[in-house]
Amino acid sequence: MIDSLNNWMLESTQNFNIIVGLTALLLLGSIIVLFIFSKKIGQPDERTNAIYLKIISCMFTTQIIMNAIFISLVDRNIEYFRQFFILFQGIVFFIGAIYAIRLYRKEFK
Repeated sequence: MIDSLNNWMLESTQNFNIIVGLTALLLLGSIIVLFIFSKKIGQPDERTNAIYLKIISCMFTTQIIMNAIFISLVDRNIEYFRQFFILFQGIVFFIGAIYAIRLYRKEFK
């Protein structure tokens, strides 16, 4: 899958720009959602620190899994490895944002 995506990005600069734009939107949107829900959860105290720790733990676990996938599936001769790495970071923040929304609804509703 990564090789076919890399070949697709190599076909034209428009394909490359599509991937970079989608990655930027994913990463920026996820960071904004995480920021909004961290403000909704409130100031750090004993209860909210546990929630923040769960979110960060989920993101760290996802980061380890995504790094393992990146290392195992990416060849040495890949052109756009930085874009894939940033895409994986975007996925990590997206998972963190989804988990923050889930915990907020569970804890505060």
